[in-house]
Amino acid sequence: MSRPRTNALFELGEQWIANEPPSRMLFRFWHDTGTGRTRRQSLRTEDLEEAKLRLAELILKGGKQTADALLSVVLDKYASEIAEGKPSEGVTNSANAKMLTFWGENIRISALVEDKQKDFAQWIVGSGYSIAYASRILTVLHAAVAHAKISHEVIYSEAKLKERWKLVAKEPRRAFVPTDAELARVLNAEMPEGLWRWMLIQMATAGRPQTAIDLKPEARQREAGIVNLNPVGRMQNKKYRPIVREPRVLSGWLDKWEADAQSQNPDGEIDPLWRYCGYTSMEAVKTALEKLSKKPDVKLPRLTTYSFRHKVTTVLRRAKQTHGVTEDDISTQLGHRRPHLRTTAGYGEWDPSYLKNAAAAIDQWFIKMQRLTGNRALFPQGYPRTVRVRTENLPQVFDSLGAGEANRTPDPNLGKVMLYP
Repeated sequence: MSRPRTNALFELGEQWIANEPPSRMLFRFWHDTGTGRTRRQSLRTEDLEEAKLRLAELILKGGKQTADALLSVVLDKYASEIAEGKPSEGVTNSANAKMLTFWGENIRISALVEDKQKDFAQWIVGSGYSIAYASRILTVLHAAVAHAKISHEVIYSEAKLKERWKLVAKEPRRAFVPTDAELARVLNAEMPEGLWRWMLIQMATAGRPQTAIDLKPEARQREAGIVNLNPVGRMQNKKYRPIVREPRVLSGWLDKWEADAQSQNPDGEIDPLWRYCGYTSMEAVKTALEKLSKKPDVKLPRLTTYSFRHKVTTVLRRAKQTHGVTEDDISTQLGHRRPHLRTTAGYGEWDPSYLKNAAAAIDQWFIKMQRLTGNRALFPQGYPRTVRVRTENLPQVFDSLGAGEANRTPDPNLGKVMLYP
């Protein structure tokens, strides 16, 4: 993606400023000697004089920084040097976006006195987020300031936010759970490819919203048919991310997306940093979903990223009689650990029966949703009509009810499946 310097609007050292259509923002470009490629980064401004100032600050940021440094430069330095390529990258980018939205691009670290930090935390909580979320964002600020070796106090612990600023979180709103018909309107609407993939992963796993963003091929254990929703390098915390069984619909989509990614590389390999979803932050997902929910053919303003997790929970609870899904299955699927559960001691994630009924219930629900969505394919190639769960330890069977040979072509995700007329 080389950009000739003849297009440069300004040069400083070994870097230059140029346009990058269709964006109206100005970008800085530089030659990466390690990869031999030309890299770019938005300077977040359309004004050339302001862009020159930011380029100068970025070039000098390798040296000692002071409290007069721009917040945007300090955050960029932390994101590129510490968070990039790590599981915390998405969280960092989202936090940075929140801070720059509230404080602006031109504020300096020295201006972030305690009162301004308090105003920001109150804004976050007033927007419906938790105090813990405000604490996580300010923790990123604290880490970025520390990485830049700037002496500046940042209040960031949740305990101090409550004690020092007397923050009180709003009563959480009851999550909106769409009906199948309402969800069908969402799925039928035009949307970005990244949002479509995020929805499919959420519907097939019931994971926390961030899990679909973090999901990479290395999370899969194909021989066992399971996927680890906790990415490599992330320590488990109270937001526990479980290992779940891949419903067959999910296996099909993941296989297809991997094949597409491989076909786009001359060497047929997948970039280690590549993710199924394409998004790098929850902020991007929330923005896209908010726009989608307001479309005339959708009209679901209360739809949130957590609506999908709650919807799948509802589906699994309704499948207790039809598929034998238990409360412990649901708890395991959602990552709600219970002290009395001893999942791995009982049968473990590698046992064929592990979350088998939950996965079958999700597959059956996808089939129902396919009938409601019509032309929008929820399966990568064809789809079965019913899913039957066997109690004996035999391969699960997908039934096709009189669809004819053309519609009974096995989906790539079906693997070891027997189809009956």
